[in-house]
Amino acid sequence: MHQTRTILILSALLVACIVALYFGAQWFQRELADKPYVAEVKAQLRALGATEETFHRDSLTYTDQVFRVWTPGAGTETQGVQLRILSATKDGLLAEGRHDGWKGRCVIALGMQARDSLPPGEPICYWKGG
Repeated sequence: MHQTRTILILSALLVACIVALYFGAQWFQRELADKPYVAEVKAQLRALGATEETFHRDSLTYTDQVFRVWTPGAGTETQGVQLRILSATKDGLLAEGRHDGWKGRCVIALGMQARDSLPPGEPICYWKGG
């Protein structure tokens, strides 16, 4: 009886350690390994947001055509970054950014598309599978 209880306790501790290692690896991946990709996507979304605001001032609407306001440069800061406008109206904009080296995505909202969970002009990022 005592031996069975000891084996069960040790088994539970082993399972807890494996689970902790799994979630620790997930955290490491999200917080450290993906950080450069996330920073690049956020920077490019902010640049897109700034040019969209300029476009909006001149045209009184946001454009749904990324190429009109954002052109990826030849530098490493835009390499692998894809931006896509999800919604553009005269009142607001919602765009997303992704990176080839990262499974997540970031979104940015301007004007009426901004809400409590999406502050205006500040990219918010979501990790896939975590």
